[in-house]
Amino acid sequence: MKIAIGIDVHKEKCAAFAVYAGKEEPRKKNLDFLERFNADFRRFPSDAAGMVGLTNRLHGQDAYILIENSTKSHDVYWMLTNLGFRVTVAHAADLYRITRSKTKNDDNDAAELAGYMRRRLMGEIEFAVAHMPSREVLVQRELCRFDINDRNDLTALKKQIRSHLLIRGMKLSRDYSDITCVLALRELKATGDHILILDAAKAESIKARKSQTEKMIRYRMEGNRMFDIVWSVPGFGILSAAYVTCMADDMTRFVDGRAFAASAGITPKLDESADRPKNCGISRRGDPELRRLLCQATFVHINHADSFISEKYKRLKANGKHHNEALVACANSMARMIWAMVTRDRKYSADPTVMAVTRYLADSDEIEDEMEAAQTE
Repeated sequence: MKIAIGIDVHKEKCAAFAVYAGKEEPRKKNLDFLERFNADFRRFPSDAAGMVGLTNRLHGQDAYILIENSTKSHDVYWMLTNLGFRVTVAHAADLYRITRSKTKNDDNDAAELAGYMRRRLMGEIEFAVAHMPSREVLVQRELCRFDINDRNDLTALKKQIRSHLLIRGMKLSRDYSDITCVLALRELKATGDHILILDAAKAESIKARKSQTEKMIRYRMEGNRMFDIVWSVPGFGILSAAYVTCMADDMTRFVDGRAFAASAGITPKLDESADRPKNCGISRRGDPELRRLLCQATFVHINHADSFISEKYKRLKANGKHHNEALVACANSMARMIWAMVTRDRKYSADPTVMAVTRYLADSDEIEDEMEAAQTE
């Protein structure tokens, strides 16, 4: 029997609901089976034992399972997949019957998920399918986000130090471009100001942890062909190349470069009325850090490398486009180029001097200050 099953996943318990998904009319024994299943699995444990129990009950049935993307869905997805089930994970934002429901509870959510799965089997496409990465890729993502958080903390700390110096009317021996460099931190400690001493110690701690995290990321990416290809493009550092690699995971799941760019939210939104298209901003779908790092890598690229992307930026600026608008358009081209390079297994060929400069800038703390300054031009 062909069955569509919706499972509302939570940390301790899951709620399951099954509906008939065959083309013919269901027989009485089919309906009896579904009734017993829905009664017995209205609530069941989210652990391995609960999934094995679900497997035993569905033995011999042609079952298709739909779950909603959440913090727990990854574990449940891999447990069910390893047990031989065909599992689909839906993006929560697309499940309007659930997100906009006025009677939202676990039972109704499971029943709605089963309905979504049944209609999908019938050919209706109502939601986008979420990609489920492996555990190794999840570790890579966590390391990258750890590094991103440290970079954000360091940026905030720099502003805090400069603000404290300004309020107290204090000046260092010179105006450091990086207030957390070794010489600057040494001067901050020598001021005798307790706040600055603590800030300097915090900066040293963050920088040491950031260095260690980047070494771990590099180790995890050792031998990863996609990382090597992305890192070969001028403008990408270890963090940005690693984050693009682990967020894309499998580039073949995107039908073309535009689809990859769309996953990062750097494609224009569509808004047409009476056959008159409107100029819209980007969709901003997907991971915001992926979008930011793609734009950051593109910024370094257009300022230090000669390519069709840097030429496109100059052309857009000459036509009166604002810096941000031109940068995002170039980031779109960058994403498409990366997709083409990875799918064709080709590295970028660049001058070694250009590569050294761009990699240094991409991984340095100065790049965010440069991007902020460029926005005001």
